[in-house]
Amino acid sequence: MMQVSLAAARGPEVRLSTNKEYITILFGIWLIGGVFVDGFAHNHGVVETFFTPWHAILYSGFMASAIWMGWLLYRSKTQSGSTWREAVPVGYGLGLAGVFIFLLGGLGDMIWHTVFGIEQNVSALLSPTHLVLLIGALLILSSPFRAGWHHASLQKPTWSAFTPIFLSLVATTGAVSFFLMYAWAFRYNLPASSSVDWYAVQFGDGGLIAENNQLRGLSYILIDTVVYMFPVFLLMKRWQLPIGTMGLLFALITVMMNVLDGFQNYPSIFIALGAGLIGDILYRVLRVREGRVSGERILAAVVPIALWSFYYAWMAISDGIGWETELWAGSIVEAALLSMGLQLLAAQKTPAKG
Repeated sequence: MMQVSLAAARGPEVRLSTNKEYITILFGIWLIGGVFVDGFAHNHGVVETFFTPWHAILYSGFMASAIWMGWLLYRSKTQSGSTWREAVPVGYGLGLAGVFIFLLGGLGDMIWHTVFGIEQNVSALLSPTHLVLLIGALLILSSPFRAGWHHASLQKPTWSAFTPIFLSLVATTGAVSFFLMYAWAFRYNLPASSSVDWYAVQFGDGGLIAENNQLRGLSYILIDTVVYMFPVFLLMKRWQLPIGTMGLLFALITVMMNVLDGFQNYPSIFIALGAGLIGDILYRVLRVREGRVSGERILAAVVPIALWSFYYAWMAISDGIGWETELWAGSIVEAALLSMGLQLLAAQKTPAKG
């Protein structure tokens, strides 16, 4: 009874229409697009000051998102006559907090650049103000996803209703993968024969450098497996997915990461798309959407196997694999085991209260 009375006291929840969620995503894409354009500029050594065209894209995208979310709150407040807290649309509370966090990060970033100069390479990703910007962006970009998560009647969404939720997760994952670009396996291709030979010429054949590069390559594969598979398990935990979800998810994440290097590694897009489509096929053949846990576990193992098998197959055809068979084959198995472990964690149900 207490829970019912409290809910009644708070009044009805404010939920945005799908069309308004689309507008939120449009501005979010503007913001994340500026992030990747700025990343491309950093990676190609053309950053000189804080006031650059790529920063203009980034911060104008933020301003558009901030104004839009502020207007949504104001309109909800004036129409309902409720308190500001009650007027916050479902899923947008953390997004509005993200606006203030991003603003503080942006002001701090301008001061940081003025005092310490412009960062390059990995240091740019670890700049404290950039990490504050990341937190703010994640909260803003994930707003439509949170709204959809708390939409109880949305269990089997069509693409028209699911697209804002899906793109919100894609943009959020893209922001995370951006800050992990130093561990993106497709950028470095350390198992390739040309990479192994180059390091051998520069630093000598074998020894500590060769072993360190093998460890780097293995770590990148495992990190990227998490980046690809975690969103899949998150989506499957909440919704019955429309056809093509995994293929599009994998492809769009990989397209965004290819922006950073001017699409020099564009074959990775087709590799990721192929693995995602296999996931989509398994999702239906194994009836995962009907709640079959065994099917989800098989999918968790097979998709990373497909992803990295395609990766090594493309490498063998285009360049040759410089790693020993035990190493590259073992990395595929290890990625599958990691994915299965993630699935077990994601599938855990909340214990019922006695």
